[in-house]
Amino acid sequence: MVRLKHDPETSARNLKGPCVVVIHAKWCSHCKEFLPIYKNEIVPSNSFDEELKDLLTMTSIEDKEYSDAKELFGEIDGYPTIRYITFDEGGKPLKDNNGAIMKIDAENIPRKAKDITEWINTVVKRDVQQKHKSGDSNKHKHNNNNNKHAHGMRMHGGG
Repeated sequence: MVRLKHDPETSARNLKGPCVVVIHAKWCSHCKEFLPIYKNEIVPSNSFDEELKDLLTMTSIEDKEYSDAKELFGEIDGYPTIRYITFDEGGKPLKDNNGAIMKIDAENIPRKAKDITEWINTVVKRDVQQKHKSGDSNKHKHNNNNNKHAHGMRMHGGG
């Protein structure tokens, strides 16, 4: 098990490769509860699968930056949203054959380090492996019906 690359200083417009992005807002009470878990338990964790090392980056963006870059992340339903997206070398999100951003959200998962780490080590890892095996993520063909929201797991505030 390994620690993943964390890039807190990267601008939303400079992301490349597979990324888990936490989209949050300072005013959001659910974000205030979750961000310390993210920063103090998930980011420094050595519990990630070896195959994700040097492939997956974790980062976070605030609502203001998200608002200026919605075309990169797609719409969200609330804060915090934990979203897995793969960006090409030009910083553009990969899209499916229908032109929709290919993304998987951590939905209905408890905001606990163990649960988020497990989501990354299973759902995200499976997609990273599939894209990485294709050799060139820009040419990766993705069947939207298999991913539409089948893995749709967005963390939701609940109250």
